[in-house]
Amino acid sequence: MKKRIVVVAACMLATFGPPAAAQSWKPEKPVEIIVPTTPGGSVDLTARVLQKIFQDSGLVKVPVTVVNKPGGGGAVSLVYLNQHAGDGHYIATNTPNIIANDINGRTPVRYSEVTPLATLASQYTAVAVRADSPLKTGQDLVERLRKDPGSLAVSTPTTLGSVNHMAYALVARAAGVDVKKLKAVILGSGGDGVTAVLGGHVDAHVGTTSSVIRMVESGKMRVLAIAAPKRIGIPYEATPTWTEQGFPVVMDTWRGVIGPRSMTRDQIAFWNDVLAKAVTTDTWKQALQANSWEANYLDSNETRKLFETDYAEYRSILTELGMLKEK
Repeated sequence: MKKRIVVVAACMLATFGPPAAAQSWKPEKPVEIIVPTTPGGSVDLTARVLQKIFQDSGLVKVPVTVVNKPGGGGAVSLVYLNQHAGDGHYIATNTPNIIANDINGRTPVRYSEVTPLATLASQYTAVAVRADSPLKTGQDLVERLRKDPGSLAVSTPTTLGSVNHMAYALVARAAGVDVKKLKAVILGSGGDGVTAVLGGHVDAHVGTTSSVIRMVESGKMRVLAIAAPKRIGIPYEATPTWTEQGFPVVMDTWRGVIGPRSMTRDQIAFWNDVLAKAVTTDTWKQALQANSWEANYLDSNETRKLFETDYAEYRSILTELGMLKEK
């Protein structure tokens, strides 16, 4: 079985938002970048890289702060964001969880009730263990699950039905394992998942390649498999894909930026311009390379289309996996 989340920059007619040239608004007070996770994961890092670019480059000429609002798989941050409806001084980093949580009814704020501003980068989902783990390959993990699906505690931040959880369940399903019996441990961020693995509190962590890259480089963790269509670069060039190990699952996740509902056309135009320039900076390119991120810039119009496409795709996957009841 093969399931794939595909993120592409398509050439589309602009049906939402203003042309980039229609700029007249700019921030007049400090800007907040809201993060839906605890500090330490790739979502938090994305916000901090953007903060540095905005300030160092002068793209944003007012102070910029990063504010972490974890909880509810991102729901807390969305509620906070929309408390500032129509205010372009508040933006947030986001992930596909905004779509998955909407489908599962785990958030009071639907994906259609915020303002898409940009998609910035993508990365594939990996399964990582501590360096001394008896699990040496993806096949080892699958065999344990076949014997007893609940025998492994596996971190799948940040909510049930997230991309991380879906990727793990898709592999289990491909191996003939009852996904409803998996022991998924929900934590606040990829950084929390890594900490839990290193502390021996969970057996494995399913998350983005960047969430474990520092521990892989230091030799403290190993990646058993990556849900990529082919092998990726350093430090994962020797790590096989799930497909290579007999389980054709491909799953990627994106990092993007949203604003509160009811933003004006001029506010959207400002952030379209700033974010398009941010991804061309050396700082952003260095972050891509250092964190195993793949460049994948989409503007506000294309990001809205991405949300709609992913909503349909995730609903199909979650229904097939038995994680969602058909309506």
